[in-house]
Amino acid sequence: MNNKKIGFSLIELLISLIVISCITAAFTPLITKKFSSGVFGSGGGSVSDITSECDKFSSNCTLCSETTCVNCNLSCPTGEYKDTKTCSCKKCSDKYGADCQVCNETQCINCADNEYADSDGNCKLCSTKFPDCTSCDETKCTACKDGYILDSSNPTTPCTNFECNGDDFIQIGNLCVTKKNMGDGDKLTIPSGVNVVNAGTSCTPSSSNFCCWKGNTSNTDCDNANGGGYSGCNRTVCDWWAADYICKNFNAGGYTWRLATTSEMSNWANNSVNKGVNGLQLCDSRSGYSSAQCRDTNSCPGSNGNWCTPYNVWSGTVDGSSYAYNYSLISGGWSQGGLYRTLAFSVRCVAQMPSCADRFGDGCLTCDGSTCLSCDSGYILKDGKCVVDCASKFGESCAECNMTQCTKCTDDYKLSSNPSGNPACESDFTCSGSDFMQIGSLCVTRRNMGDSTTLTIPSNITIAKANQNSCNSNSQKCCWQGNTSGTYCDNENGGEYSGCNRTVCNWSAANYICNNFNYGNKTWRLPTISEMINWPIYSIGTGKNGLQLCEYYAGFSSTRCGNTSYCKGAMNKYCIPNEVWSYSSTNSNRYKASLSRGIWETFEYATYSAGSVRCVTNL
Repeated sequence: MNNKKIGFSLIELLISLIVISCITAAFTPLITKKFSSGVFGSGGGSVSDITSECDKFSSNCTLCSETTCVNCNLSCPTGEYKDTKTCSCKKCSDKYGADCQVCNETQCINCADNEYADSDGNCKLCSTKFPDCTSCDETKCTACKDGYILDSSNPTTPCTNFECNGDDFIQIGNLCVTKKNMGDGDKLTIPSGVNVVNAGTSCTPSSSNFCCWKGNTSNTDCDNANGGGYSGCNRTVCDWWAADYICKNFNAGGYTWRLATTSEMSNWANNSVNKGVNGLQLCDSRSGYSSAQCRDTNSCPGSNGNWCTPYNVWSGTVDGSSYAYNYSLISGGWSQGGLYRTLAFSVRCVAQMPSCADRFGDGCLTCDGSTCLSCDSGYILKDGKCVVDCASKFGESCAECNMTQCTKCTDDYKLSSNPSGNPACESDFTCSGSDFMQIGSLCVTRRNMGDSTTLTIPSNITIAKANQNSCNSNSQKCCWQGNTSGTYCDNENGGEYSGCNRTVCNWSAANYICNNFNYGNKTWRLPTISEMINWPIYSIGTGKNGLQLCEYYAGFSSTRCGNTSYCKGAMNKYCIPNEVWSYSSTNSNRYKASLSRGIWETFEYATYSAGSVRCVTNL
């Protein structure tokens, strides 16, 4: 008995279905035509060419012709597109350039940051169309690079340098503050997402419906007095939610903007009242208080009570679910309050500026948009920048330094073993050479003060020209320079230090000169008579190697310097260079030591006479 199969196997069933489908399709008139590339992809194919054996394309291709995938079940990741001809994902960057991030088979849709897709689907830098622009479409710039601000009044060059000064901004402490209400300047723009309506038009504020009113938001009692061209009559006002949104979405200069806190706003009136265009330009609800006047009015329908109140300014500080704090300028006074967020107030935004030290260097305490104005302790202001006050930090003799130590000392000083201490410099002074001589434990100036570039006279001493100018020696600190010895003078035994031209001074000048002479980081003074008593032995017959005093008479192994009446204003007009002032005194007179006939004599003399000045310091 023959065994016959009953039913169909799965394979036989599948073949039968395909045959039935082909017969059904044969009766469809469209099948007899070539399929266009728009249906099956480029290349097309007749129905007789269509097959489900499409492994040569990909596993996602279910129907295909010899050259084209007809039905491609494929989804591609971001950055790639579906190539319908091959039923494969291909990179947007390979077809449209490295910066194309989203595309389809015919064009680029999204480009990388700082770029836009042109009408041909190519990615181009925003900065090539709009200088310094970082975000744009083909028609407008929407954001500028850091340090710049978007200015809607300049469509071709909308990005301009940002400085916190000028018509729209003012720096208060380390905050940059908008000078005018947001919406009232080309640079103070209100972003999309806020309903901006004309005054008198209704808008209902809420946490999801942001409202601002522009135009005549103040009643007829408004003016521009002291407002710098910014009228109190037409100021944009907004609900609190709009104000918060506007400031958070403002990106001038690349900074992060926000509403100010109440503490930050507390001194704003001082930066506005009586400041005009240079100030914050707040408006006052009363006239006559050195600000533009702006009065509340009910031309903001939808706000709480329909009120527009431009003299109130929103802060970022809130209380509970209903209230936000604000400041009001009324009769020149600046006061804080808390009111419904549905009210319409002025909006000012702030940005935390880089600290003055960040902008202008360490030590800068206060600054404006272009320069440092004052320095912190330990710094001094120089050419608009703060430099370390080396003298204060490391001692008066430190000429150059960094924050941690002195690096260079003034003349006649050297760095000590502790250059980070104060003083960091120690004396490099030795009591020798053409200007100094050691006598016992004292260092003495070899020449009169004023007779070398080292032995200087302070600028507040009056210096008269011998035999030409006068100085009132009774009331002034006076010195005379030039030919102070007349014809009885020479250079005998004096080295190169002539007895004819020696600076002489009254006692008050002599004492001041020595007390203010700080050469070698030493404390100098006039000598006492007892300290001077043996000076002749260090001068007579020693020439330029000695103390180089001068003698009234000739022939005593010293340079000669006779007195003369060339010191106008001194006692009897006399210049007396052979007499040397001491500090010792009796009553109103001071002692001098006089070299005469090789003898050193001491006596009292009136303080307004003119004598030589030698200074000493203890070694």
